[in-house]
Amino acid sequence: MTNQLGIVARLASALQKLMTGASPQLGADCLLHAQMAQTLLDQEGVPTRLVLGEAAWRVGPGDGDVITHSPNVGGFAPQGAKALAYHAWLESGTKIIDFSTHSLRTKAAQLDAFDGGKTAVEWCPPYLVLERAQSLTLKEVAQADSAGVACYQEIPGLREFMIEQCLVKEVDAGNLQLLRLVFDQPEIKVFGPNNRHDCDELVEQALKSKQSHGGGGTWIC
Repeated sequence: MTNQLGIVARLASALQKLMTGASPQLGADCLLHAQMAQTLLDQEGVPTRLVLGEAAWRVGPGDGDVITHSPNVGGFAPQGAKALAYHAWLESGTKIIDFSTHSLRTKAAQLDAFDGGKTAVEWCPPYLVLERAQSLTLKEVAQADSAGVACYQEIPGLREFMIEQCLVKEVDAGNLQLLRLVFDQPEIKVFGPNNRHDCDELVEQALKSKQSHGGGGTWIC
């Protein structure tokens, strides 16, 4: 189990790099996180089950400091995203594994821009491994006194419905190859369309560093 958790942590770092830099629907890409993670974990000998359902995270202590993804509640979808209010994650044995929690701060900012609110984000884990027994209900998360609790509840039939609505697509093989590259070489720095404005400056800094120190990571732009 210790080895598996090490693989999960390494994969979480690789996924965060890729998604932060290149996801076309940052903040609404939980399914892509889960699909890509499941493929690589399978390659590493860690079997998982892809789960679709509702989820919620208490990210701060205030009444409004809860982010919820549930078809029973509805909510905000980023502009241009064909989205349904749901969440996707992986399960392995009794453990829930969510690789998309690094984007909770982004989700909160998108929601605040939409409704004019101010979500205090005190809890934004880079990834989450949770025993299924620790998962609360939506109501319990909403009523919790402090940040750091979450709800993950599978909804039977949701995956089939999403397939019918063309909301489930195969992962591009090139993206999986890139994830494998970043997973195998953790020193790689990834820069994509979401941070393109910083790319030239960062590459220049990297080249200077390499000239000065004779080393450095690989930069993907």
